[in-house]
Amino acid sequence: MNGGMIVFHNGTNVSYANHSSNLSSMSAATQAITLRFLGQGASVTATSTDAVVLTVTAGKEEEVMEFIAGVMAKPGRRAMTVIADDNLGIYSHDGITAVSSISVDTGAGTFKNIIVGAFATNDLAVTNAQSGSIITVPTTGADSTITLPTAPVDGFNARFVCEADSAAHTITVAGAFEGCVSVHQDSDKLDNTTNVVIADNSFKIGDWFEVVYSGTAGGYKISGCFLTNTAIAAN
Repeated sequence: MNGGMIVFHNGTNVSYANHSSNLSSMSAATQAITLRFLGQGASVTATSTDAVVLTVTAGKEEEVMEFIAGVMAKPGRRAMTVIADDNLGIYSHDGITAVSSISVDTGAGTFKNIIVGAFATNDLAVTNAQSGSIITVPTTGADSTITLPTAPVDGFNARFVCEADSAAHTITVAGAFEGCVSVHQDSDKLDNTTNVVIADNSFKIGDWFEVVYSGTAGGYKISGCFLTNTAIAAN
């Protein structure tokens, strides 16, 4: 990448600037773009990074990502570029609406990517790019589905956490699963080739399940913890 500093200001007067050459990655989720930067003195092989999360308009995630990539790589650009300024309401692209968060990693810790899940037509779709994330699961008013990646990559993993008690509907998670989950006071084995189903009124706040994909070992490995007895079963 070419030289130059890029700058972010959020609405609480927390600011962040770094050299464009220190951008290590960008990732997109629903209404969010995460930019990760190597911190001061970090090597190109460092695993710890600073993170700036931008809030973007739904449907413009890819457009904003490509715009920022273009700004970073543009030859002969200004020595300093403000990407987003919540204090003045100035944004370099009309799809950017806010600086959601700024996290500076001193190298002592790591951060988990959080995705606020949202059902669309009673379906919550997950992509390979969201691997490694914690995904919160809201409730819906009808039977719903969590759709895992259609062409999962070995090692894909995600943890789904209930953020609102489910109502009188089921939640189906499609895929080939094997594993063991803690259900109330018991442990239940899940081993099938179709899907698992969370029963109606049985996904409670704090319940969670995690999947890890292994194409050479029968599909998704599943584990989890549920408050309600017989909450999840193979179908």
